Amino acid sequence: MPGTAEMTAPHERTAVVTGCATGIGAATAAKLAASGVRVIGVDIADADVATMPGVATFIQADLSTRDGVREVADAIDEPIDILVNNAGVAATRPWRQVLAVNALAPRDLTRLLLPKFRESAAVVTTASQAGFAWRTNYARAKAFLAQEDWDQAYAMFDSHPNIQDACYQISKEAAVVNMLATATANRATGLRANTVSPGTVQTPLLADFTEAMGADAIAGARDWSGRHADPGEIADAIVFLSSPSAGWINGVDLPVDGGYGAQIFTLTNPLGDNT
Repeated sequence: MPGTAEMTAPHERTAVVTGCATGIGAATAAKLAASGVRVIGVDIADADVATMPGVATFIQADLSTRDGVREVADAIDEPIDILVNNAGVAATRPWRQVLAVNALAPRDLTRLLLPKFRESAAVVTTASQAGFAWRTNYARAKAFLAQEDWDQAYAMFDSHPNIQDACYQISKEAAVVNMLATATANRATGLRANTVSPGTVQTPLLADFTEAMGADAIAGARDWSGRHADPGEIADAIVFLSSPSAGWINGVDLPVDGGYGAQIFTLTNPLGDNT
């Protein structure tokens, strides 16, 4: 009919989800698939795709090395609508591995997949309330992320007096700052980038976090919120941020923590307001 726009069927959306075998990643993959998204899962585990609900294609990869990240990007030969940088490790691992998996791998995988993103694609990275001080430490995180060579990035912290204890916080601050850089650098293409920052979550990694951060700290976060989060509650936020419904949300770090971040902010009084 004259004056009637031709209607075309929407394409099937495709998502890449790292850390898809367990916890938040597994819940995200299942929820994305339930909403009609085809999921390419990535994990270091030697897992059978049949045991991962929602995962259509599986790529086994070690994201603690630059070559491993590149292998993932090279293995993806189709247009991508969503990237969920969810793979992560706790500070029970060596500090260089923590910085690699939690910060450098998301940075590089996002960059390598840029040519494969469809218009109006979305990147969501799992950060953490442990990175709450990213504003205070913005310059450090920016300098770290500016090191293209991973060894040079590690060298920034060779003389840090307490790097093993601080590495998780540093990695998650960098994850947020990298998201900000991605959001601003790619705004003209319509690519959106956001992070979610959970508090404590009932996943297999919780035991590692308890060992690294101390039982009292983990119990305190749980007690204030009333419980640990369910992985699906974090996945709900990731799925929303990756959806067209969040099309005007860009460059945002979304706390998904039952209000625990509000308590941190109130107690630390970062604005120095004494009224």
